[in-house]
Amino acid sequence: MIRHVSVILSIATTMMFLCVGSSFSQSRKEIKKYGIRSTETVITEFVDGKEVTHTDSFEKYDNDGNVIEEIEYNKDGTFKKKHTRKYNKAGEITEEVKYDAKGAIVSKVVTAYNESNDKVNEQTYDGAGKLVEWFKYGYNDLGEKTFELSLDDKGKTIRKSLYVYDKNGLRKERKTYNGKDELIAVKKYNYKTGNQ
Repeated sequence: MIRHVSVILSIATTMMFLCVGSSFSQSRKEIKKYGIRSTETVITEFVDGKEVTHTDSFEKYDNDGNVIEEIEYNKDGTFKKKHTRKYNKAGEITEEVKYDAKGAIVSKVVTAYNESNDKVNEQTYDGAGKLVEWFKYGYNDLGEKTFELSLDDKGKTIRKSLYVYDKNGLRKERKTYNGKDELIAVKKYNYKTGNQ
């Protein structure tokens, strides 16, 4: 019974350490300020009175403090998965590639932005390079998103959402249509102020 309780306490302590430890990650600003090029997270667990240490993750940064490579490891130290990212000058992600445990590409997301750094196009490809998901976004002169299109691999609309705003620029409504341009959903936004 005592051994069972100590194992539970050890697991609880480890879980608490993991939760608290993850809240201490560095901000992009700090990474840039101190010229940090990479970080490695190492976890030490105490199992049956023995200390077991393994690398949990590794992150690599560009000169602006953006994560350009993120690797996760299994408890036995083997490679679990990897993400790589590319950014534009504004710090927006323009490409994200996900790899599986064997290092093969699982998916690739390519994103384009307008001159105001609003997302205007996002395409997701599978590991074979086939387009599997495609979104287009439009904005008005105030930078408010006015539409979102979900397209198939040939560019045909699957779903369309239109956004309406009030005079204060608050979103009032989103209407969603299917590929046949039939209305399938309406989402309304109601705002209450402190005077109501």
